[in-house]
Amino acid sequence: MGYDISFHPVNMRLVEERVVPFLAARGGDDDLDDLIADAVRQAKVRFRANAWGLGTMKAYGREGFDSGLFIWGRPFFVTAEDPATVAETVVRYCDSHLDEVDDLARGQIALLDPTLAKYVEPDMNGTLPDDHLLAKGFRWKLDLLREAASAIRAGRTTIRNGDGDEISAASALTGNAHFVLIEFLAALLPGWIERGRVWPTELAEQAATEGNPPLSDNSALFGSLPTEFPSLDWPSNWTIPSNYAIGGYAAPSNIHPLRTWLSRNLDDLTAVGDQWDDRPYVSKALRKLDEALALAELTGSAFVEAAEIYIPGMGTIN
Repeated sequence: MGYDISFHPVNMRLVEERVVPFLAARGGDDDLDDLIADAVRQAKVRFRANAWGLGTMKAYGREGFDSGLFIWGRPFFVTAEDPATVAETVVRYCDSHLDEVDDLARGQIALLDPTLAKYVEPDMNGTLPDDHLLAKGFRWKLDLLREAASAIRAGRTTIRNGDGDEISAASALTGNAHFVLIEFLAALLPGWIERGRVWPTELAEQAATEGNPPLSDNSALFGSLPTEFPSLDWPSNWTIPSNYAIGGYAAPSNIHPLRTWLSRNLDDLTAVGDQWDDRPYVSKALRKLDEALALAELTGSAFVEAAEIYIPGMGTIN
């Protein structure tokens, strides 16, 4: 199976102060309601922005329109050139309301071609679920892991999943916490989409780089969970081990050093593409990686690499 890869800024304040306590069955069941509501708002913003991207591709023509960057790459619809401006534009989308998206998108069209905007209409094929179903989609996995933690605290070994099957509470919590956490946080601060074996720890292994990248295992994403449940085994990864997994992690303090390492080793990392006869593809993946790191740096976030958070072929994009 191939890999649908993504590069994610991660708001560690939300991890440590909001989401992990919820997963640990602390506080109330409605403690994440405000974040769920924000995820619903952003889903509608994302849908409208992507519609503008698809409409622009139709008007512009595929020749010269980089759909792998503008639609199935960057979040929302962003055509700016430099990473800092890309990151700032993503933040503007994240903070916008639905009625502000059209002006934002038209501004991105103008960066491609100032004369093009009057010919573009958003491609509104497809529909979003209503707000209730969107909210349910964002929270059901969080609720399931919270139920698992509550069961463990009560001395129960199993819970029932959404299909009514009885499953191990401990395995549900420890085996899914990383993925569920990043999947949810990506609805609040999105990542970049790529495909194939082009995540940074993989490229670093294949390339003759100057020093190792400042990436570590992703145990920090568990927050207080290992302390709250010390009898459980909490596996962590330093790279992506399989599909539907979270890989290497960089703390907020390591984002600038990671960007510096990336810049210093760009030629060697890009040369990995020679092994796959696809050097330009790796070059674009590294561009997306640096843009994601620029957003992490702008927002004071951490960074992780992941697989199958987004699956464009199944309609889940950023």
